[in-house]
Amino acid sequence: MCSPANHVHTRKPYLFDEEAWLDQKNIDRYEAAETLRHQPTPTWAARIKYNQDLHWYWENCEMVEDALTCGTYEVCDERTVITDTGEQKKVEECHHRAKKCYADVVVHESQHCSYGHMDFDVEFRKKDATDWNPKNENYIDRLANGYDLLPGEEEAVTVSNLMSGWLSSQATQLTPTLSIEDPKNEYKSDYVVLNHQPGSLSCRFQGYDKVSFLVDTEKRIASRSPNGFSRPVDFDNEPIESLEWSSARGKTGHMVLKAFPYIMKAQDFSSAAISEVSGEVSKKLKNIVVRIQLYEPSVFGQRLRSTIYIDEAEGVKQTLNALSEDQKIRRSTLWKFILNKGENPSKNMYRNYIPALVYYPGKILFLPDETLSYDEHLDPDTEYTLKLTVYQKNMPFYRQSCESDPDAWDCKWYALWGLLSPNRYENNYFSKNSLDVTFTSNPDVDLRTWLSTFWHAIYYGQYPVYAGVIYFTFKAISPLLI
Repeated sequence: MCSPANHVHTRKPYLFDEEAWLDQKNIDRYEAAETLRHQPTPTWAARIKYNQDLHWYWENCEMVEDALTCGTYEVCDERTVITDTGEQKKVEECHHRAKKCYADVVVHESQHCSYGHMDFDVEFRKKDATDWNPKNENYIDRLANGYDLLPGEEEAVTVSNLMSGWLSSQATQLTPTLSIEDPKNEYKSDYVVLNHQPGSLSCRFQGYDKVSFLVDTEKRIASRSPNGFSRPVDFDNEPIESLEWSSARGKTGHMVLKAFPYIMKAQDFSSAAISEVSGEVSKKLKNIVVRIQLYEPSVFGQRLRSTIYIDEAEGVKQTLNALSEDQKIRRSTLWKFILNKGENPSKNMYRNYIPALVYYPGKILFLPDETLSYDEHLDPDTEYTLKLTVYQKNMPFYRQSCESDPDAWDCKWYALWGLLSPNRYENNYFSKNSLDVTFTSNPDVDLRTWLSTFWHAIYYGQYPVYAGVIYFTFKAISPLLI
C-alpha cells in the first residue's frame, strides 16, 4: 500500500517591463500580444517520495463475546416499580445477552518496507492565438496567454501521488492529481505517463513512475483579492520604517517620544497593473480597501483585538517613487495608514466596541458607534502584530461584497443578502495573505483606564446571561414540544 505525498509550487507573475509594454499596446495591440506570448511558459519539475507499507491479515483463535458469532441466552431480572396509584409492584424484565465462545478473529498488521518515487513536470499551455486575440470581444490585453497572473497574484499548485479521499489514506494504485488553491482562472488539466510499462502507477515495491501534467486555461474566474503590499522603500530602494510613533506621558509623568504607533506605512506594488486592467473589464471605479487588524497574545495564541478599514482616497500619499530607476518602485504606491483617526472603532485601532449585551440595545436607540465604544490602549511591554489585508473593490476579477454587488443573485433577499454564499463573507473576499508588522509596546507607557477594565468584566459576564436566557427559554417551551 502506498501513502499519500505531495509537492507544492507557488506560481507567481512573470516579471517584464510593463511600461514599455503599455507603450507598445497603445501603438499596436497585436504586437503587444506577441510580446506577452513570447514569454516563457510556466513549467517546472520535481520528485515526490512516498512511503510503501506491507499489510497482511491472519486469523487467531480467541475467546469472544458476540451475539452474531456465539448466539444469545435470555436473562431475567425482578425489580420493583411504582404504579400510577402509588403502589409498589414487582415486575420481571427479560433481555438477551451475548454468549462467549472461541472464534477465529482477523488480525491486521503492517510494516514499512520501502519508498516509491514519482517524477513529474507541469506545463501551462498558452491559449490558441487564432481565437484569443484582439479581434475577440472578450479579449484582455494583459492576459494574452490566458494563464497570466497580475502583480500580487499567486497560485499554490499541488501535485499529489494519490487523490485525497475520506475512506483511506493509502491505496494500491497511484492516482496523480494536480490541484490549485484559490485559482485565478478556470483550468483543465490532464496527465500522461512518460515511462509506461506493465504495472505503471500500481503500488509496487520501490516503484518509479514519471508523469507529465498539461494545464489549459478556460477563462478568468472570481478569486480572493491579491495582496501586493510589502514593507515600504524609498525611490532608491532603501527600506523605510514601517511604523511612526506618537508621544505620550509615561508612568512617571514625563513625556515619552515613542509611546504607541499611530501610522503604519506599506508599499503596494500591484496597484498600477491592476488599475490598468480594471479599466478594460469594468466601467466601475476600482477602489482598494485596506483592512488592518491588531492581534495580541493570549493563552490560546494570537487573539484579534481590533480592526480598522482605510480606502484608497484616505491612504495613498505622494512620494518621489516616480523618479526611481527601478520600474517596480516607480509603478508602486506608498500608503500611510493613520491608526487612530477619530472616535469610530472602524477608524481607530485604540478603540473597541462595547459588549454586545449593551451594544445592540444602544443601536435600537440609534446611538452612534462613537458613543457605543471605549478607549482600548496597549498593555505595556507586550508584543503585538498588525496584519494588513486587501480588498479590490469593483474589480470583476475578484470576489465582491454584497454591498459592492447588490444585483447579484446571491445578494438578493431570497438568498438572505449573501448569508448563504460564503464567498460574500469578509474573510473570503479580502486577501488570504497578510503583511505582518510586529512591535513591542513601550514598557514605560500605560494609557489604560478603569473604563476598559469595566467593559472587559461586562464582556466575560455576558455569557452566563446568554446561557441563562437559553436555559429558561428552553424550560418554558419544553412542555409545548411534548
